[in-house]
Amino acid sequence: MPYRVLQAEADVSGSGIYARHPVTELTGLFTPIGHNMPAAALTLPGGSRVEVVSVHPNPPLGRKELEWKASLRALPGPSPSVVRVLAGDFNAGLDHRPFRELLARGYVDAADQLGQGLTPTWPNFRPMPPIIAIDHVVADRRVAVRDFEVLDVPGTDHRGVFAELQLP
Repeated sequence: MPYRVLQAEADVSGSGIYARHPVTELTGLFTPIGHNMPAAALTLPGGSRVEVVSVHPNPPLGRKELEWKASLRALPGPSPSVVRVLAGDFNAGLDHRPFRELLARGYVDAADQLGQGLTPTWPNFRPMPPIIAIDHVVADRRVAVRDFEVLDVPGTDHRGVFAELQLP
């Protein structure tokens, strides 16, 4: 993918957006809490735009639980003027209230739309199989989800998520 917006780090704090169409980094869209969470405007053939956020809050463990909740609340809501897609490791599943509250703001979970919302994505490549679905593609509810798939990705402890979205 030739276009990218990266916020690289030497550890799990780094993140990036890779695209086959031109992207421009968005600053000031929201205040990330947790790991790096870059945002980008993606320009599609024909000139339409989609805003994409790479999501990765810290996990809700111990004292970080309040930070995790604040991180999910800080994510940008849907906009009437542009389609938004949030994707990544939310460290949350459909059974977590803060994640459901994010969806209630005007988003849909791509996996859930196709009856796969409980397909586990973490941990992967460990002695035990994946047990929880914490990796998501979340889109403006005006977006139609055409396909969704969970894939093994060598070299990571998460399974990859793929969603085919049809924009309004």
